Amino acid sequence: MRKHKIFLDETILRHLIIPDKPDMMADTLQLWTRLQSGVYENYVPETVTQAYEMILSQIQITSITPHVGIESLAQRFIDLNISDNFNECINIAAALSYECDFYVSWNYKHIVNKKTIRGTKIVAMMEDLKDIVICTPTMLIQ
Repeated sequence: MRKHKIFLDETILRHLIIPDKPDMMADTLQLWTRLQSGVYENYVPETVTQAYEMILSQIQITSITPHVGIESLAQRFIDLNISDNFNECINIAAALSYECDFYVSWNYKHIVNKKTIRGTKIVAMMEDLKDIVICTPTMLIQ
């Protein structure tokens, strides 16, 4: 059986070290334990690899570097008015391009919301890409 591919955005890594929201941190730590056990294939954007190098050394990761295809796909999100945050669109496009099963984030404003979730499904369908589940760590660990 293949491992599920998990895309982790920066909010996940941030909640491992900043104790400002104890519930989020607890759920993130529970997910992190699973990631450390190797049950998932873990993907992160290249932009966070250096900043969180110490934390990321605890798990096996694939660092995703944006390329023209990812940038073009991200532009579809902008053009379709799904999001106006190009950096977040790059991350979603990267996760779609690498055929991740889950995009895990605490970013409710730009990622884990009805508009982005529905829009991502539409873009995946239009581009003949595998659908991705956008969720929080809480949803994934249950």
